[in-house]
Amino acid sequence: MRTRLFLTAITATALTWAALEPGLASDPRFYPDDPIVRDPETQNASGVQEIDISEGYDFLENSFLDSGDHTDKRAVNVSTIDEVPDSSWFTNRIGREPWPVDRLVKGPDTSAGPSGTWTITSGKLEGIAPGFTMRDGTGQLYFIKFDPPSNPEMASGAEVISTKLFYAFGYHVPENYLATIRREALLIGEGAHLRDKDGRRLMKPRDVDALLRRAARQADGSYRAIASKALEGKPAGHFRYYGTRPDDPNDIYPHEHRRELRGMAVFAAWLNHDDSRSINNLDTLVPDGSRTVIRHNLLDFGSTLGSGTLQAQSPRAGNEYLWDARPTLITMLTLGLYVRPWIRVSYPDIPAVGRIESTHFDPEHWKPEYPNAAFVNARPEDRFWAARIVAALPNEAIRAIVETAKYSDPKATEYLTDTILTRKNKILKTWLNGTNPVVNPRLSPAGELTFENAAIMTAVANAAERYTIQWSVFDNASNTHKSVGSEQAVTSPKAQAPAELLSARPEYVAALVRAFHADHPAWSQPLMVYFRRAGDGWSLVGLERNP
Repeated sequence: MRTRLFLTAITATALTWAALEPGLASDPRFYPDDPIVRDPETQNASGVQEIDISEGYDFLENSFLDSGDHTDKRAVNVSTIDEVPDSSWFTNRIGREPWPVDRLVKGPDTSAGPSGTWTITSGKLEGIAPGFTMRDGTGQLYFIKFDPPSNPEMASGAEVISTKLFYAFGYHVPENYLATIRREALLIGEGAHLRDKDGRRLMKPRDVDALLRRAARQADGSYRAIASKALEGKPAGHFRYYGTRPDDPNDIYPHEHRRELRGMAVFAAWLNHDDSRSINNLDTLVPDGSRTVIRHNLLDFGSTLGSGTLQAQSPRAGNEYLWDARPTLITMLTLGLYVRPWIRVSYPDIPAVGRIESTHFDPEHWKPEYPNAAFVNARPEDRFWAARIVAALPNEAIRAIVETAKYSDPKATEYLTDTILTRKNKILKTWLNGTNPVVNPRLSPAGELTFENAAIMTAVANAAERYTIQWSVFDNASNTHKSVGSEQAVTSPKAQAPAELLSARPEYVAALVRAFHADHPAWSQPLMVYFRRAGDGWSLVGLERNP
């Protein structure tokens, strides 16, 4: 079944009627179980070995070696209705059904966080985010990270907010809890070790003191921290945003052509997750019935929104790569007289927020720290898919999620909420209008086609000038179309199938739909929808956007 899904995903029909003439027989386009909602992962992956990815090499490889396959083609892991099936990579959540605000606020959390005595098991003083691991009174393992003294509440707030949002989108993430720590409550466990510049050694009380001196201290002497619950399963290293993992028999789709990784570019731009790179994900081996599979997790959201983890986010973040040849060359040629536009952007002085803004933000030109092969490959239909998920988050839910960061300054909550909402609107205006926005097609038993327009539904565009529909009978066995009737033009999102099409009682019918709007030329890109007879009615079995 996996092989069949793979072939179906990459053998899209050309949408010119000349290319759909009889005689171009191939494997059937649709099978009885289409459209599938879960990607079958039937192989046992227990033999995989942990993969370590060097941060330095990852930067060099993606910045200078043009990693991955950049063939312009559709995402290869979508179902026949152009959706991402559930898998070890992604689980449809708000993209499939509305969630109440309280469920969105809860996110991935399954408890109230650490409880009882905190016993340190290991620590580190070096690295981007010094911290320690500990077990609470129940024996549960947590990873503890602190806010920098210059920006109390910033990294922890960004981590809590972004974790809940990425979970709502559909990704696998850890449970991240805000926690209050007092020095006297921390116990050093037997055999607890520390990593510092000299290597690994047994941890001592002075090491805990040294670590806390690098953390923001609250007025009452306590420390606010993020307690990240250890992920389920055995760690198996990181995944790259291109290629496949050779030791995982279920990993058959090149990562740069997976829609959930391509579409992640939209979510990353919205939340300024410029640190979306391989070292900030983790594969874990988890049981799945009698087998073991790899679950692909995203983690470390401390460098999102306005946070740069150890300081306020750099103004460069989201605007340029760490190495961006063109602006660097212009600056050199002008002897420094050229001033990059983002340098002129001003930010409010709100330490808990850091640096994030919505005025200069441009979704089309947002960039992570360095090129990401999946982001580079994202096509309009991938970004449209992600933008619809963004649209599914109600504004009141976004505000409620920001409030879970528990900022002590009300200005932080208000500014960050307003900024996220303004950036959301820019995301929707850009990517819901970046292709044909027709969604939710239905065909009644009497042959009336109805649909909706995602751009109009979210108020980022006004009414279409017209829609055109060309009907055809589709032969699934030969994968060919036979046009029926002339092209229809309608001004509202509904049309009646020709009587001669229905009277023939075909098993499959298809409609080629285009939308037209003077301000949004991309609306006219083709959308092909397929319906299969289901008793006396019809069910949607296929949808191709921009084939």
